[in-house]
Amino acid sequence: MQGRKDLMPFVGGFPRPDWDAIDETVKAQSESELDRLWTHWARTWVDATASALGREYQVTESDNFIVLSAQDDRYTNLLSRFLERALRKILRMLDGIAKDDGFGKNVVLIFDEQEPYYRYMSYFFPDEGEFILSSGVFLNSDYGHFAFPFLEMSAAEATSAHEMTHACLRHLPIPLWLNEGFAVTMEDEICAYQPLQMDSERFSKHANFWNADTIQEFWSGFSFNRTDEGSDLSYELARFCLRSLAHDYGVFVRFANSATFEDGGESAAIDAFGGSLGGLIHQFFGDGEWSPRPTEWSSHGAT
Repeated sequence: MQGRKDLMPFVGGFPRPDWDAIDETVKAQSESELDRLWTHWARTWVDATASALGREYQVTESDNFIVLSAQDDRYTNLLSRFLERALRKILRMLDGIAKDDGFGKNVVLIFDEQEPYYRYMSYFFPDEGEFILSSGVFLNSDYGHFAFPFLEMSAAEATSAHEMTHACLRHLPIPLWLNEGFAVTMEDEICAYQPLQMDSERFSKHANFWNADTIQEFWSGFSFNRTDEGSDLSYELARFCLRSLAHDYGVFVRFANSATFEDGGESAAIDAFGGSLGGLIHQFFGDGEWSPRPTEWSSHGAT
């Protein structure tokens, strides 16, 4: 099957596939062929992206990944093997929660410089606004895929583990704090990082930052996109929250599969754990108005 050029228009210097039309093309085929056909279209798209970037960009495939990179074979092969190991570990450790199905192979785009990376990324973000710098991202749009600028291997592995966790959770409508809590925790586990400890100095930063207003930014997801220290503190708090909730894994699985972004996971927490998420924050910072209040989130720019 040849990739139809009319389904692969160029916008901003890159091929931007018409995934809705491709979806109709794929669905018209036998269900047993879906994975192969999606992989065909993914490969066609990545090959076109390599041609658009030019120079020494090459496409490498493994069992579950298609990787675009301008790096040498050693780098690409090492990363491909890591991606396969990381995927297996995420699916094993998050059994009953994470999935890797629905399309063909996972696509990873590695740009050799920041400029083409941000030029590629601009398609997915508004023309105006203030955004935090990114070392990599899982773009959960149409054919979800990973994109990041060139990173040294250890940083590339950490970024890949983090973003792959997001990819394996894309089927769940979970709140952002839970999604990021999973991602930073799996990054720790896969890359053998020591779990972050909240020492007295770091605890003071958290205690001074979180209050009745800022905790609503956390539950709604807005605080993760702040351009001040609130972003880092949000990721840390998400890590602590997830580890606290996951002690009874069976109950936690039920919570994770029913939590939704609309209320920050509050109703799922009450159902699974028998109490509000506010109690989770109370154990860290004491008395306060900590429970999610979704009716206030329009003022926080909920995500």
